[in-house]
Amino acid sequence: MSRSLDGEGESTMNRKRLRRDCESTINPNVVIDENSTDEDDNEQIADVENGPLALILDNRKVLHCSMCDGHLTVPIFQCENGHLACSFCCVTLKRKECYSCQSTIGSSRCLAIEKILEVVSVKCQNSIYGCKETVTYSKMHDHQIYDCYYAPCSCPISDCKFVGTSRHLYQHLSGEHNNSVVKFQYSNFFKITVNIDGKFSVLQEEKNDDVLFILNNSTGSLGNLVSVCCIASVRKDLYYDIVARCVTGTTLKIQSSTWSSKVRSDIPSPFGFLLVPPYMFNCKGQFELEICIWGPGETPADWLSAKQLK
Repeated sequence: MSRSLDGEGESTMNRKRLRRDCESTINPNVVIDENSTDEDDNEQIADVENGPLALILDNRKVLHCSMCDGHLTVPIFQCENGHLACSFCCVTLKRKECYSCQSTIGSSRCLAIEKILEVVSVKCQNSIYGCKETVTYSKMHDHQIYDCYYAPCSCPISDCKFVGTSRHLYQHLSGEHNNSVVKFQYSNFFKITVNIDGKFSVLQEEKNDDVLFILNNSTGSLGNLVSVCCIASVRKDLYYDIVARCVTGTTLKIQSSTWSSKVRSDIPSPFGFLLVPPYMFNCKGQFELEICIWGPGETPADWLSAKQLK
């Protein structure tokens, strides 16, 4: 009889030791009650087994696509040798050959990794800029690229190394490069003179402090291509009008929407651009534009109600 009791006592101590070790791994400040009953022990051990588990990845590349090296996104595919590929490569780009071993890929899902990515929570990498969000790994890429208001943006002024949120970038431009920006107000036309060899102009709305605009100007074989983009932590879909007038009476106009970026780019907007032909340049190698950037929620259909320049 005493041997049986000793065995049960040892088993109970082992369970408590296991629970203590598991609990301390998840929460180092946890206190284990040595006098708890077996029923309490079973419930708490079950909580530990079904509760959160802290993991440390020494190499984040293990959760990257073997093809594009980007973050794995659901659905995840694997080749016959176990190499993983993201949905963008296999579904969007329809790649069928594994880059690592040249075997077929795109038909077999890796459900185990998919389940892990759906439950593993990570802190936003923009936490150094103020973001406090924690999201599942499968949603991390979209959050950081499209939804995070703390995503870093680069200063568009040449040779300036400043990087920060779009709100901080706005403040930076106002303080450090105030003479290099053109001020304007939403839904009102303003004039700007553009040098034919000038690559860009920075436009800053007087009241809105979370977005900057860039008037891109690139030279083509038929003239200059001008368009408007915005630099913002989160995508901004705003409409704009650009009007070019010639002393001969010719008027050219485009109505389009801004495309968003976190860095300045010299590439013309994929949403459209205005071609300003050479005969509209003046003797100084310049041309004039009238621009109206519509505020959030407004569309070009309202342009007649705006205060146009005569």
